[in-house]
Amino acid sequence: MIWITGNSGAGKSTLAFRLKKDNSVILDGDELRRAWPELGFSEKDRWIQNFRAAKLGSMLERQGFNVIVATICPYKKLREELERDHSITWIKLRGGKEPSEEYPYESD
Repeated sequence: MIWITGNSGAGKSTLAFRLKKDNSVILDGDELRRAWPELGFSEKDRWIQNFRAAKLGSMLERQGFNVIVATICPYKKLREELERDHSITWIKLRGGKEPSEEYPYESD
């Protein structure tokens, strides 16, 4: 699973759609939020959102799809925890919003 991460406005979705080939599925953070509207932007909700994306991505990979995830995934510990249970190739984009309380992003 390829996982494109970076802060809001860094170009995650744009890159995901440029990488998309036949048999690829994109799990875009904005689209996932529309699918699960009960989740907000708290730290807890961000963890839930990213774990759901990882589980869904792994399920789709087992079915033979190439999965590209494009979410902020802002916390270093969250990314490390996702790596324990899922095979992830990270692409970390710079730019976008400056990290802040509203737009958190911890670099490695």
